[in-house]
Amino acid sequence: MLEQIAPSLGDRYLFADKAYEYLSRQTSLPFTVFTPVRKTPGQMHLDAADRLYSSAVSRVRQPIEALFNGIQAKTGIETASKVRSSRGLLVHVLGRLAGAMFLLNQCPNSP
Repeated sequence: MLEQIAPSLGDRYLFADKAYEYLSRQTSLPFTVFTPVRKTPGQMHLDAADRLYSSAVSRVRQPIEALFNGIQAKTGIETASKVRSSRGLLVHVLGRLAGAMFLLNQCPNSP
């Protein structure tokens, strides 16, 4: 999905997880990608600079990950095994988010 929306992102910073590390090596993207450093095969430890860089990237990503974790815990949004199309996925995601917002509005003090 990221490749589809990449042209519309413009000159921005993208803090991604290790799955998107390949993007940090591409120079043709309109945005800059920061990902934690992966150990190379056979490498036992990261050097101090790579550990510091990875910690900084993770620190920026942590609040976003916490938000996504909360949404998943409240809605089960990742459970979309019966979705077969992008339109169906959109309906699933928006329906789950709408349900979560409704419940939040009706029961603001629930866990």
